[in-house]
Amino acid sequence: MLNKVAEENWFYILEHDDETDDYFLDVVCGTVAVFTIKIMLTEREVEAYKADATSIQTLAYSISDRPSEFLERRV
Repeated sequence: MLNKVAEENWFYILEHDDETDDYFLDVVCGTVAVFTIKIMLTEREVEAYKADATSIQTLAYSISDRPSEFLERRV
């Protein structure tokens, strides 16, 4: 079951799967056409988040600014 961990309206939602211990980041992208990209965080990204929660915002900005670079990681 996915549980919402953090959220910034119209920007991103961070979710945690209690069964698998995976984290997922769903980011709003686009300007005229709005869409989302949802990725599973890597181990390194999870460690960065646990050390500094603001790292998720930085990652979300990266996804929003360059969504094409994260397309292969979509879930």
